[in-house]
Amino acid sequence: MPHARYSLTFGLLLLAAPLGAEPLPVRLVTALPDAAQRDALFTGTIEPLDDFASAFRDSGRLIAVPVREGDRVVAGQELARIDPTQADAALRAAQAALTGAEAALRQAQQARDRAEGLLSRGAGTRADLDAATEALLAAVSGRDQAAAALTKARSNQRDTVLRAPQAGTVTARSGEPGQVVEAGQAVVQIAADTGLEAVFNAPDAVDLEAFLGHPVTLSFIDRPEVTLPAAISEVAPLVDAATGSVKVKARVDGMLPEGMAFGSAVVGKIGLPLPGGMSLPWTALTTQGGKPAVWVVDPASMTVTLTPVVVADYGAAVVRLSGGLEPGALVVTEGSQLLYPGRAVIKVEDAQ
Repeated sequence: MPHARYSLTFGLLLLAAPLGAEPLPVRLVTALPDAAQRDALFTGTIEPLDDFASAFRDSGRLIAVPVREGDRVVAGQELARIDPTQADAALRAAQAALTGAEAALRQAQQARDRAEGLLSRGAGTRADLDAATEALLAAVSGRDQAAAALTKARSNQRDTVLRAPQAGTVTARSGEPGQVVEAGQAVVQIAADTGLEAVFNAPDAVDLEAFLGHPVTLSFIDRPEVTLPAAISEVAPLVDAATGSVKVKARVDGMLPEGMAFGSAVVGKIGLPLPGGMSLPWTALTTQGGKPAVWVVDPASMTVTLTPVVVADYGAAVVRLSGGLEPGALVVTEGSQLLYPGRAVIKVEDAQ
């Protein structure tokens, strides 16, 4: 086991090192600036970017709802149907009314033509022609009204079938066959295929707006192995008085994974960059007057100085410093137990 032999050698060197002028074997590391980050975790849900409720324009009794929650639908696909009996009857009546109005218009046109012919031959009067003209205008108006009524009846008949205005996924079905629904009452809720977003209630932290555009990794709580990339797209300007949190949204790059549904709980992991600093093994840290310090080696004389430092963060294996060291400083990481200011040292590697 190379690591065990190396540690044993290091320990023997420590024991063999005299306490006088002989350099003490130590392990060193060069302190260099790094770009460390801390992961912030937020819990939220996956939601559609756009969703809409589909409803009938007129009231009626549902006779079919051929879609269920989770179904994928395309634009124009039937979502539900109400009893068309009244609409069909109104359509037939409107068609008959238009047929009658067109017949009346033809008769009025013929009557005006006769009145005009008689007047031109001196056998009719201007009053007769004027009356025939007024009757013709009334017939034209009647035909136009009947045509408009037929157009409306056809529209009403088409509206007995509810169709998807665009592609998406059914997220809710609130109507069942036999149920009477009112005009405008939602029957089917659809999440449009325009994208996804994660919605979080984040703690009220300083500079949340600075997260905008920051990448986020989403993982599903029920299936942590399923992840989605996202980016912070919106931070609410105000704190929710009821929850004391701030609503944060992240635009998802991708579609909803197979087997997952809208409203699924997710955890968003955001890597937050820490202020500029240096990371050292925790074994380098000691104290001076109860405050953090490290042993710094002068590369020219290979002697040590106890230097106070500012610790920004403690990790599992390292400490992150935000002050006290210059970039490039040589720091003792192991073997510091026998050190004192001015003590001469030598790298373990050079002592072997």
